[in-house]
Amino acid sequence: MFGRVTGRVPERTTWPLVWGGSRRYAPDRWKQRDRDFERRDFSYEDAVQFLQASLRKGPGVIRGSAKDVVQGSMPKEELDFVAKYLTGLRKEGRPLRGLHIGDFVGLSLAHLTDAARNVHAGSVVMSIDPNAPHRGMDNPKDLVTGLMARYDLLDNWLPLTGFTLERTGIADISNRNAGTTKFASYYGFGAAHVLANLAKVGTRFDFALIDGNHNSGYLRREIDRLSRLIRPGGLLFLDDLDEHWSGVTEVFDGLDHRRFQRLARGGRAGVVRVLREKGPGQTP
Repeated sequence: MFGRVTGRVPERTTWPLVWGGSRRYAPDRWKQRDRDFERRDFSYEDAVQFLQASLRKGPGVIRGSAKDVVQGSMPKEELDFVAKYLTGLRKEGRPLRGLHIGDFVGLSLAHLTDAARNVHAGSVVMSIDPNAPHRGMDNPKDLVTGLMARYDLLDNWLPLTGFTLERTGIADISNRNAGTTKFASYYGFGAAHVLANLAKVGTRFDFALIDGNHNSGYLRREIDRLSRLIRPGGLLFLDDLDEHWSGVTEVFDGLDHRRFQRLARGGRAGVVRVLREKGPGQTP
């Protein structure tokens, strides 16, 4: 009875909000949990259905509409376009090290992590996201974690809650719009300057995808930082190169050809190769 009043669940419940709902103490609850998180191959369609069903089950903290899951995420064709480039990064059987900026509900993160794991089982993708309320979802990281568990990707994922550069006002704005606060990140307390700190500890990546802050000035500085974190020959992907985000397109089109080689552009995603910076007196 105490649990029903307080909304708390047994400690052994790892992601109660994903499979909870009004039947959270029903006898078949654990069977449903096992079905939700049994090992299965990643499928974009299955991932969308799982996330949308999770929204319907969530008792308050996970909110939002089913259409937002798709509208707020990269389309399947764009993710397939990006993922095919990862096979070209296979080097001497070495695991890939990737970076994903801007998780939302985890569709693109799960897709790319699965693609990297297919290149090498030991590949790891780090993700950076402030976990601010977005599209009516107060705590999207719950959905991200549930999705990664569904496809057995937790061992290939390193999540960081924070901002790539300085802390922005997005968390405060989203918090006021959502009208609720429950986690520290809602107050904008996520770690700041994550990229700079990764450089300090010597982290290097084979690829990175940016789908976070769409402010052109912020994005330019992110890319400048990332150019020193991605190994020469590594890949950088940008999402939302369309008429709705003209600033992102301008940044992509204006990348310094001495540091980046534009390889291709899909419907709304672009891919560039990070070049080795030339020293004084060298030609591009």
